[in-house]
Amino acid sequence: MENLTFSAVSTTAPKHRWLKKGSKFAKKAVLSLTTLCCMVAMFGTTGEVDTSSFITTACTVLKSVICLIGGGVGVWGVVNLLEGYGNDNRAMRS
Repeated sequence: MENLTFSAVSTTAPKHRWLKKGSKFAKKAVLSLTTLCCMVAMFGTTGEVDTSSFITTACTVLKSVICLIGGGVGVWGVVNLLEGYGNDNRAMRS
């Protein structure tokens, strides 16, 4: 019998080295931008925050997001059903 060896580490070099460098830069840029935005949001608030209005607004936004997601899934389902009906014609089958 032959001895087979398997390695989890790939020894081939990546074909596009510029893509690897660009993705590292993009990750660092997104991380820096996100951190900066969070810091501005945290330190930019002045005074007290009215929690009841925040909770009311958050509930309204979440209800809207859930309705939009449900509508999108419904439209996706209808499109999938309509795509399936194109193969029901027996005259077209050989």
